[in-house]
Amino acid sequence: MTIKLIATDIDGTFLNDDSQYNHTYFQELMTKMTAQNVRFVVASGNQYPHLPQYFEDIDGEITYLAEDGAHIVQDGQAISEDLIPQALVREALQWMGQNDGFKNAWLILSGQQASYTEIPASAKRFKQSGYFYGDLTSVMDLMEVTDRIYKLDITWRQFDVSQQETDFNAAFQGRLRATSSGLGGIDVILPHVNKAYGLRKLQRLWGISKAETLAFGDSGNDVEMLQMAKYGYVMKNAPLDVQRQVGLVTDRDNNHDGMLQTVAKYLEEQ
Repeated sequence: MTIKLIATDIDGTFLNDDSQYNHTYFQELMTKMTAQNVRFVVASGNQYPHLPQYFEDIDGEITYLAEDGAHIVQDGQAISEDLIPQALVREALQWMGQNDGFKNAWLILSGQQASYTEIPASAKRFKQSGYFYGDLTSVMDLMEVTDRIYKLDITWRQFDVSQQETDFNAAFQGRLRATSSGLGGIDVILPHVNKAYGLRKLQRLWGISKAETLAFGDSGNDVEMLQMAKYGYVMKNAPLDVQRQVGLVTDRDNNHDGMLQTVAKYLEEQ
């Protein structure tokens, strides 16, 4: 067994519930990964500029698979981008405005130049969302945004949004795809785009096989990526319906270094 690529989701997987992680432990593992020529990939639904902030004190190469695979950045350069046509973004916004299940949702468009929302800049929710979107901009009307868009981020107060996900996918089948992002939200991207799509691109670029890949996640939008790795682990803290779709589960949850502990085991064995 030889691992050459480790990919991980970040929220609820790499990070604990306080959005922190054990920096010293991870640096030790990163040093081993570098010595063993193992690639490390952060795969997230988050916007790219948000992700490197977690690793400013870490010495080692990290590739970012952001926007659920729509934006891949290596060595600070975008090597892959999949953008939603503007007309399709507007059609989706119009449909959501006419659908009762979406009327109380918070919407964010994640674009090339910035991210956009109709949430007022003075609102508490804007500040909360700004943590994930450092360039978040409040606009009067999302229909007027002309930036090119990677993803639509839709969030509700309630946690079960499976009906909204189903309804959206029925309305936009073959053109857009909604997938659970956890914590009462769904991400909308192009139908062929997901974390597995991004991971597969990197495997081909680097000449690394599924059998040489170790991956971690905790939500519905991670499952396809985990299936692209021979050693695909769902976190112990993941919902049961997600755990049932994946054969391997970490021994510990995200609050007890579950992902890092598993990585350490694999690095030690090779």
